[in-house]
Amino acid sequence: MTSRREFLEVAALSALPAVAGASLTAGVTGTSPGFHLVLFDERYPQARSVATGMNRAGAAVHSLTDGDVTQVWLHQIGPAWQRGPAVIAGLTARPALFCLEQLALSSGLRVVFHAEHVVHPNGRTHHSLLRGAEGVGLSSADLTQAGRHWPARIAEALATYRPQAVRRRFGRSEAALDPALPPQAQLLTSWIIAAA
Repeated sequence: MTSRREFLEVAALSALPAVAGASLTAGVTGTSPGFHLVLFDERYPQARSVATGMNRAGAAVHSLTDGDVTQVWLHQIGPAWQRGPAVIAGLTARPALFCLEQLALSSGLRVVFHAEHVVHPNGRTHHSLLRGAEGVGLSSADLTQAGRHWPARIAEALATYRPQAVRRRFGRSEAALDPALPPQAQLLTSWIIAAA
């Protein structure tokens, strides 16, 4: 059964342009949180919640149908990265991050923030911050304390991200590693790709 909160999140996102996968602020670059684009996997209510929060913060938001990054890569991210180091972020399933990270490396960009969220069937979520938590002012305890409202905390943290004055040169993220998950649990990743 759909909760009232999920219904309201979907209703807010239904205001998206009728063209599937179109950006909320089509043609806008350099949005107020400093992102070229924020991606969310529309299959997951947590990702839709982050998209709603980022939209309120003024970010250009783009939905991924079935987690597929092909069209957004071809039409928005790839061309932006040819012009320069456009910052992108998202809450997606792990394969989307893995693909984008591989493409980012050739543009001199790296995953500068990476967190994993194991969502259990009962709604409990286990959070692991793997990289760059200090850059967004976030800890696993913050997310745990937020309870089922952790997506709002992720959106808040992403919206406050600013590139660090002294950049750490990160290697590849752990997005290529496939963790063992409990039965029927879902792994989501929140992330930022930027110059590093």
